[in-house]
Amino acid sequence: MIINDLKKVLLDVNITLTELAQALSQRLNKPYSMQNLSNKLRNETITHREMIIIADILGYDLKFVPKNKKE
Repeated sequence: MIINDLKKVLLDVNITLTELAQALSQRLNKPYSMQNLSNKLRNETITHREMIIIADILGYDLKFVPKNKKE
């Protein structure tokens, strides 16, 4: 689940989900609460745009990487 992956990153960068929700609110000029963000992540209803912005807030890039092909 995306929420588990994100929680690991949050620990690495020492940011809480509440702080992330506040930063996301400022970036998108739209209210986000910790509970709202947590629900979106748990229910996997978060948008790609939101994930790109979250990655940027945390100092990461979000990109598609090709899988290794067996030959």
